[in-house]
Amino acid sequence: MPPSAGKAQLFVDRDYGGKNGTLDVGEYNISRLKEKDQAGNDTVSSLKVAPGYAVIAYTDANFQGDSKEFTADTPYVGDAFNDKISSVKVRAASAAKDTEQNGDDWFYFEDSSSG
Repeated sequence: MPPSAGKAQLFVDRDYGGKNGTLDVGEYNISRLKEKDQAGNDTVSSLKVAPGYAVIAYTDANFQGDSKEFTADTPYVGDAFNDKISSVKVRAASAAKDTEQNGDDWFYFEDSSSG
Protein backbone atom coordinates (compact mmCIF):
# COMPACT_ATOMS: atom_id res chain seq x y z
CA MET A 1 0.00 0.00 0.00
CA PRO A 2 1.56 3.33 -1.01
CA PRO A 3 2.03 6.26 1.39
CA SER A 4 -1.10 8.21 2.29
CA ALA A 5 0.37 11.23 0.47
CA GLY A 6 3.73 12.17 -0.96
CA LYS A 7 6.35 9.67 -2.08
CA ALA A 8 7.40 8.19 1.28
CA GLN A 9 5.96 7.82 4.76
CA LEU A 10 8.13 7.08 7.81
CA PHE A 11 6.70 5.52 10.99
CA VAL A 12 8.05 5.33 14.54
CA ASP A 13 6.68 1.82 15.15
CA ARG A 14 6.95 -1.46 13.29
CA ASP A 15 4.20 -2.41 10.89
CA TYR A 16 3.40 1.22 10.00
CA GLY A 17 2.26 2.23 13.46
CA GLY A 18 2.53 5.30 15.65
CA LYS A 19 3.56 8.80 14.74
CA ASN A 20 4.53 9.27 11.13
CA GLY A 21 5.61 11.81 8.58
CA THR A 22 5.09 12.03 4.83
CA LEU A 23 7.79 13.22 2.43
CA ASP A 24 7.95 14.28 -1.19
CA VAL A 25 11.07 14.04 -3.32
CA GLY A 26 13.92 15.79 -1.52
CA GLU A 27 16.66 15.56 1.07
CA TYR A 28 15.85 15.74 4.77
CA ASN A 29 17.65 15.90 8.10
CA ILE A 30 15.52 14.55 10.94
CA SER A 31 17.38 16.32 13.72
CA ARG A 32 14.88 19.04 14.62
CA LEU A 33 11.41 18.54 16.01
CA LYS A 34 8.26 20.47 15.16
CA GLU A 35 7.25 20.67 18.79
CA LYS A 36 8.29 19.13 22.08
CA ASP A 37 7.62 15.42 22.59
CA GLN A 38 7.00 14.65 18.92
CA ALA A 39 8.90 11.85 17.23
CA GLY A 40 12.03 12.70 15.31
CA ASN A 41 15.66 11.72 15.07
CA ASP A 42 16.48 8.05 15.70
CA THR A 43 12.85 6.90 15.89
CA VAL A 44 11.98 5.36 12.49
CA SER A 45 11.05 1.65 12.52
CA SER A 46 9.03 1.17 9.32
CA LEU A 47 8.32 3.01 6.08
CA LYS A 48 6.18 3.06 2.98
CA VAL A 49 7.51 3.97 -0.45
CA ALA A 50 5.40 4.90 -3.48
CA PRO A 51 5.95 2.73 -6.57
CA GLY A 52 8.82 4.04 -8.68
CA TYR A 53 10.51 5.84 -5.77
CA ALA A 54 13.30 5.07 -3.32
CA VAL A 55 14.18 6.17 0.20
CA ILE A 56 17.86 6.26 1.07
CA ALA A 57 18.21 6.25 4.86
CA TYR A 58 21.35 7.32 6.74
CA THR A 59 22.30 6.66 10.35
CA ASP A 60 23.81 10.14 10.77
CA ALA A 61 22.71 13.68 9.94
CA ASN A 62 23.73 15.33 6.68
CA PHE A 63 23.60 12.01 4.80
CA GLN A 64 26.53 10.48 6.64
CA GLY A 65 27.07 7.11 8.32
CA ASP A 66 25.68 3.79 7.15
CA SER A 67 23.06 3.98 4.41
CA LYS A 68 20.41 1.69 3.01
CA GLU A 69 18.07 2.06 0.05
CA PHE A 70 14.40 1.07 0.39
CA THR A 71 12.30 0.71 -2.78
CA ALA A 72 9.21 -0.95 -1.31
CA ASP A 73 7.04 -0.81 1.79
CA THR A 74 9.08 -2.10 4.71
CA PRO A 75 7.26 -3.16 7.92
CA TYR A 76 10.58 -3.22 9.81
CA VAL A 77 13.74 -1.44 8.67
CA GLY A 78 15.97 -4.02 10.37
CA ASP A 79 18.09 -4.01 13.48
CA ALA A 80 20.91 -2.00 11.85
CA PHE A 81 18.55 0.94 11.09
CA ASN A 82 15.75 0.64 13.66
CA ASP A 83 15.67 3.84 15.73
CA LYS A 84 18.94 4.98 14.11
CA ILE A 85 17.86 6.97 11.02
CA SER A 86 18.95 10.62 11.13
CA SER A 87 18.63 11.75 7.51
CA VAL A 88 16.87 10.54 4.36
CA LYS A 89 16.71 11.21 0.65
CA VAL A 90 13.57 10.52 -1.35
CA ARG A 91 14.16 10.11 -5.08
CA ALA A 92 12.70 8.58 -8.18
CA ALA A 93 14.09 5.04 -8.17
CA SER A 94 16.17 5.67 -11.29
CA ALA A 95 17.67 8.80 -9.70
CA ALA A 96 18.40 7.24 -6.32
CA LYS A 97 21.99 6.49 -7.25
CA ASP A 98 22.72 9.92 -8.79
CA THR A 99 25.34 12.20 -7.31
CA GLU A 100 24.28 13.12 -3.80
CA GLN A 101 24.07 16.63 -2.40
CA ASN A 102 23.45 17.88 1.11
CA GLY A 103 20.02 19.43 1.62
CA ASP A 104 18.75 22.05 3.99
CA ASP A 105 15.19 20.75 4.32
CA TRP A 106 14.00 19.60 7.71
CA PHE A 107 11.61 16.74 8.32
CA TYR A 108 8.84 16.84 10.91
CA PHE A 109 6.70 13.97 12.16
CA GLU A 110 2.98 14.27 12.70
CA ASP A 111 0.84 12.06 14.88
CA SER A 112 -1.97 10.79 12.66
CA SER A 113 -3.16 8.28 15.24
CA SER A 114 -5.07 10.87 17.27
CA GLY A 115 -8.50 11.80 16.13
